[in-house]
Amino acid sequence: MKTYEPAQIRNIGLYGHQGSGKTTLGEAMLFLGKTTTRLCSVADGNSTFDFEPEEVRRRSSMSTSVAYAEWSRNLVNVVDTPGDTNFWADTVLSLVGADLGVVAVGAVDGVQVGTEKAYHLLADAGRPRVIVVTKMDKERADFDRVLNDLVAAFGGDVVPLAIPIGAEAGFRGVVDLLHGKARTYAGPGPGAEGGIPADLADQAAKMRERLVEKLAEQDDALIEKYFADGDLPAEDLERAMVTGLKRGTVVPVVAVNAAQAVGVDLLLDLVTGYGPDPTERKGFKVQKGGAEEEVLPAQAGALLAYCFKTLVDPHAGKITVLRVISGSMSPDGSFVNVVTGTQERYGQIVKLLGKKQDSVPQAVTGDIVAVVKLKDTRTGHTVASDRGAGALVTPPLPDRCIAYAIKPRTQGDEDKVSAAVQKLVEEDPGLAFTRDEEAKDLLLEGLGQVHLETAVEKLKRKFGVDIEMRPRRVPYRETIRGSALKVEGKHKKQTGGHGQFGVCYIDLEPMPRGEGFVFEDKIFGGAIPKQYIPSVEKGIRDAMARGVVAGYPVVDVRVRLVDGKYHEVDSDNRSFEMAGSRGFKAAFKQCRPVILEPVMAMTILIPDENLGDIMGDISARRGRVLGMEAAGRGMQAVKAAVPMSEVLTYASDLRSMTSDRGSFTAELSHYEELPSHLAEKLIQEAAKVEEEEE
Repeated sequence: MKTYEPAQIRNIGLYGHQGSGKTTLGEAMLFLGKTTTRLCSVADGNSTFDFEPEEVRRRSSMSTSVAYAEWSRNLVNVVDTPGDTNFWADTVLSLVGADLGVVAVGAVDGVQVGTEKAYHLLADAGRPRVIVVTKMDKERADFDRVLNDLVAAFGGDVVPLAIPIGAEAGFRGVVDLLHGKARTYAGPGPGAEGGIPADLADQAAKMRERLVEKLAEQDDALIEKYFADGDLPAEDLERAMVTGLKRGTVVPVVAVNAAQAVGVDLLLDLVTGYGPDPTERKGFKVQKGGAEEEVLPAQAGALLAYCFKTLVDPHAGKITVLRVISGSMSPDGSFVNVVTGTQERYGQIVKLLGKKQDSVPQAVTGDIVAVVKLKDTRTGHTVASDRGAGALVTPPLPDRCIAYAIKPRTQGDEDKVSAAVQKLVEEDPGLAFTRDEEAKDLLLEGLGQVHLETAVEKLKRKFGVDIEMRPRRVPYRETIRGSALKVEGKHKKQTGGHGQFGVCYIDLEPMPRGEGFVFEDKIFGGAIPKQYIPSVEKGIRDAMARGVVAGYPVVDVRVRLVDGKYHEVDSDNRSFEMAGSRGFKAAFKQCRPVILEPVMAMTILIPDENLGDIMGDISARRGRVLGMEAAGRGMQAVKAAVPMSEVLTYASDLRSMTSDRGSFTAELSHYEELPSHLAEKLIQEAAKVEEEEE
């Protein structure tokens, strides 16, 4: 493969709702760009982009994949992103690779939740946008309806660039409004140019007028010229298209049937003829110390690249996908991982075509390439020739909102599980692998139920690790509402030799919430020798850690050691540990014990129309609405306090209630008393488990 100059490169990302035809559109680009010899298909299971078995089975993209096509002497790097918000972290990270966003919208389904999310993600990131109305050959496909919906959703910057010739099964081409020509298609491949069909002349004229007016707005001189002449020459329109597209003030809409590559050549002409090249990309910044510095893409500059995707193959090793932001790379070189500080060596540089690798002699500024078998570099890391280059500033990733405890189905596979999950986390930054020290559980965190289920499937298929998931253990706490005085704790055991003897008397009382544990030594007259008093405290602390009534740690209590007894021969540290533990348990049960539950402070972002349902649902979960405020774009931000036990699967529930429009963040706020009927249930469950273990 030849080396292209940065000005000849176009980096496009494919975005949109799940099932809107993004990947099929990408396949048509590869076919027309002659990097594949046949028109591959998601439906047939031979997609270049969706090559993971789980993606083939579900017929849906579940991670970002990259490929390339060659068109009009340009290199078009295609970044295909997941539409399912369970895998949204990949979609967000793709923004580093993509200089222009192509938003796919189905001609039947129209504007959906994923359409809105993708469009606003690109707009907020400042990326130029093109909208492609896909599946024009399907029954009930309606370009005009979809176009009107797009304008209603995203505003007057959305204008038609190409309208369909024919409808549904009769869709056979498009009218290029910019140049006033038709393209018709006899089969997969570039269209044949000709005149606009007579029956479309009026519609084409009206649509073209909308386009020309929008393009004239890009320059004051063009507006005057347009008002004076009533039209603009093609060269002025083309310059205005370049300006408007790169500014994001013109969002052209084209119509395609990607399954047969109809209309896709016009899209490629649009991308290569009017879209930005990597040297025009503004907004790259690196973090140096406490400040941010802008980085301008320059072929002659020092190397700066960013890993926006990692693929881990059990056989081929780790494949690191890089966007070269500045400078260049040659094979058999090295760079510094700015995040870890380590020096990384690499061999060949490859272009990815899905999972296929093609070697290239150089990676220039703006190109998207991959290197294999790096040791420390993973998704989200910046690499550079200069150790002090600074880490790239990137858009914030979505917050993980669900966690499950995991364990291997085969005993003894804990280390194997940890190693395999770490590799998954390298691939997918939306996942996290942590340990709950209190429950001694391994936790897998992610963006949704499907996200975690997919990760578990991948663990088994890729790494041979079979695990089971269960909801994470809620970190309840135990405390008291009453007090007890001079409760005895005794440990006495007689054996053939020295016996064991220790007696302590303690007072127990509650502390204010959040004050923790206080131990007071009030022994007088040597009732317990000083060397044994720390052992009494240790026994109490051990009993608190294990819990008394339900097996959860005890908090917010004060213990006074007021008296005791010892034996010159039989007393020892262990005896007083046991005495302290028994005394504490006995006193605790006399002090009206209660269970405390963790309460989460939540911010829930939802559409206006779901406000009533969400507030009712919060109440049903024993939560309290603390306030709400408008969040723009028809959204409301609801602040609430909800018990943790009620929101363990809230990510899936909220998606269902809001048709995937809602999102939330949650953090531990405080502890409150668990209602008595729920506390009793918890205590009974703990007793049952204890009986089974005995």
